[in-house]
Amino acid sequence: MSPSRLSTEERDRFSWQLARLLYRTTRLFGLTGTTVAAICIWLPGAMTVSNAIACSCLIVALLATQILMTHRPHPLWMVLAFSLGLSLIAGIYMPSSGHLNIATAAAISAIGAWGIGSMATILVSSWGQVLSLFGALSATVIFLLLLTRGNEPRTGSMLLFIVSGWATSTLFGIWLRSSFPRVMRRVSSIGRAHNVERRASETEAQRHRNARLLHDTVLATLTLLAHSGVGVPAEAMRAQAKSDGLLLKRLRLGESPQPRSSGEYTLTHTAELSLGGTLEALKGRFGSMGLDIEWHGSGQIGLPGTKLEAFILALSECLENVRRHSGVSEAHVTLSDDGEMVRGVVTDAGSGFDPSTVPEGKLGFADSVVARVRDSGGSVRVFSAPSAGTTVVLEMPK
Repeated sequence: MSPSRLSTEERDRFSWQLARLLYRTTRLFGLTGTTVAAICIWLPGAMTVSNAIACSCLIVALLATQILMTHRPHPLWMVLAFSLGLSLIAGIYMPSSGHLNIATAAAISAIGAWGIGSMATILVSSWGQVLSLFGALSATVIFLLLLTRGNEPRTGSMLLFIVSGWATSTLFGIWLRSSFPRVMRRVSSIGRAHNVERRASETEAQRHRNARLLHDTVLATLTLLAHSGVGVPAEAMRAQAKSDGLLLKRLRLGESPQPRSSGEYTLTHTAELSLGGTLEALKGRFGSMGLDIEWHGSGQIGLPGTKLEAFILALSECLENVRRHSGVSEAHVTLSDDGEMVRGVVTDAGSGFDPSTVPEGKLGFADSVVARVRDSGGSVRVFSAPSAGTTVVLEMPK
């Protein structure tokens, strides 16, 4: 993905994140160098106590400026930090009268290379900033040469360390600026691919839900008609066909299950019914088709709308399977609610079957029962054997 394909909002976000990373890196380098210098000047024999106290005051001021410079970026803070760094170098060197020890030489090197050299990390955004970077480095080198006047034998090693520190900060800043946009573009590309995949998944999930609806209603009615409605009164057939026609009309008018977020939808024609009304409707519907239902347990189950919807529709499909395949005219439904889990047990004493022999592509049970309950966070268990009846346990957590 090229930068031109990034939106303005994405470019602004990337620029802000890059700037934050650069300033955090600058602060880390700067505070590390200044802290090392503070430790060095307080080593035994490095400086007199009075000189160490005076330099410590400059170190505190430099630390505060480095924090302000990276929290509230402004050129004046950078100029102040640079000036304090040079002042601190002079404050460490001048009391030594041209005779630095290892500790004070290390303190000057740390301040020059990292205390003020850390600013090179953020001075790589434009040619103007690069010129400022070289100007600051040149000023640091010239200042140290003028200060020592060739009288200090450690001048060469200090200058080498200082130039190395500035070069490291510069290269690190360039590396961050060149690599960070590529990383963020890849992150953005992955995010867009995820959104595309999520939308595709939601579309596929909606297709499955629509297929379940059609299987549970229209296809069931068409199956009855294909078998000439054997065992079902004509009045019940007409009522069922009328109900299916109303459902198709509402689907056409836009009342089909619509994903509100990943994995959620609202089915208006079922959610409008209360639990008691829904159970009575199921009993009346299947009673008119020759299946008597005996209800046991609680008639009140505390499930939210979408879970209640899935639970009732799966329960209805279980009863439809009893009516069509069990060979008996009676089913028992037991409902229970223990405060954490709602259970529905559908039992018949019919012909039974071997669950392992059910084809995977059979929509009725695998999709309209198992997948529907599973999509809402529940589970389904089946206990059956040939000539031994069937028990289906639906479990839905609250």
